[in-house]
Amino acid sequence: MKKMIKKIKGLPHVVDSHLDTHYRIGMRVIKTGAAVMICLLIALLTGNKESIPITAVSAIVTIRATQGETVSSGIFRVLGTVIGGALGILTVLIRLYLPYYNEGLYVIVIPLVLLLNLYLCNVLKMQDSCTISCVVTILIAAPLTHDETINNAFIYTLIRLRDTLIGVVVATVMNIVPYQIISHWKTKRIAKSKH
Repeated sequence: MKKMIKKIKGLPHVVDSHLDTHYRIGMRVIKTGAAVMICLLIALLTGNKESIPITAVSAIVTIRATQGETVSSGIFRVLGTVIGGALGILTVLIRLYLPYYNEGLYVIVIPLVLLLNLYLCNVLKMQDSCTISCVVTILIAAPLTHDETINNAFIYTLIRLRDTLIGVVVATVMNIVPYQIISHWKTKRIAKSKH
């Protein structure tokens, strides 16, 4: 009992050591929120609410601390989507010609395609693309309907690529524009202080 009371009394100290009570919201957090808001606004204005998850997630995972990291992250995200889409289409082709795919054979086929996916990303030195590439492959390859066609898979891949590009572009712009505005403001301020 004494040990338990000691642990309970020591709990605030443990909690305090794991919390940052002095944290202040920084630019990256603000840019991420603004990027998601713009993605939501684009979806609202275009009447394309189905694209919200992909565009918003793309923006969130693309934004990094620096402009260069954001651009690099965006490029890897787009390339991963292309690779995942291509392998997803390959899987749909397999599905069309392989008996019993939808009845359970996908349990073997999809992991094999994902192994190929990961192999390609690593051989191409695109490790940052692995996750999104596998996600896109699964989204396309999952046996949702029996009337899947290669044309539907291709269109779905293009839609996912479009949604990813929207999120990446929004994130990139949101990471570049504030720096440009701040830099311009600082330059003007310095010029005024010299006069």
